[in-house]
Amino acid sequence: MGLVSKKEIRAVIFDLDGVLADSEGLHILAWEEIAREYRLREELMPLQEWVGCPDTEIVRDVVRDHGLSVSPEELLEHKRRIFRRLIAEQLKPVPGSIEALADLDSIPVGLATSSSRSETELMLRILGAAGRFRAVVTSDDVRHSKPAPDSYLLAAQRLGIAADHCAAIEDTSTGVQAARRAGLIVLAVTNSMPAEKLAAAHEIFASTVEAVRWVRSRLHRGDAGL
Repeated sequence: MGLVSKKEIRAVIFDLDGVLADSEGLHILAWEEIAREYRLREELMPLQEWVGCPDTEIVRDVVRDHGLSVSPEELLEHKRRIFRRLIAEQLKPVPGSIEALADLDSIPVGLATSSSRSETELMLRILGAAGRFRAVVTSDDVRHSKPAPDSYLLAAQRLGIAADHCAAIEDTSTGVQAARRAGLIVLAVTNSMPAEKLAAAHEIFASTVEAVRWVRSRLHRGDAGL
């Protein structure tokens, strides 16, 4: 971590699902509803392994593995309709996460998510966080979703900050991999996965609030502190 330890944090880019929005469980509920409707074999649906994976990839596997007559695009839209309904009914913020954003008012803050633009905007409105981010990158904005680095590179570009001076806050191994590939300072939180699955991050925290608190302390010291 030698060179990273000397990098000043000039911006923070958040993931959405599982970091700010307590939504990973809602994704699983949506897939369980899909399984019931299509009478899918549950042993071919590794729901926990799908946490952090983009739906655009999951639907291709589901259609293929279950021999469905619908197209991946049709299944994707069906799942997204269910997920949007669940969001409207049940979405809550990860405890303390939205309030923690106020602690980063002194630097640019962005969002890089594998959710669609429509889902992202709906979640941010429900969470009361619409307009809180200087840059918002969704799956609609990039050709390749996480674990590709595209979303983090674009978010850093839109913030006008070099990627290696941005900290990413992530909750999945897929997201950690994306942020590492993009060259960011990667902070993982164990909201959705155990620490051993997030070992590629530079630092691991028990909550989003603790990760933000760590960033804030480094801003005061003027270094990344890794």
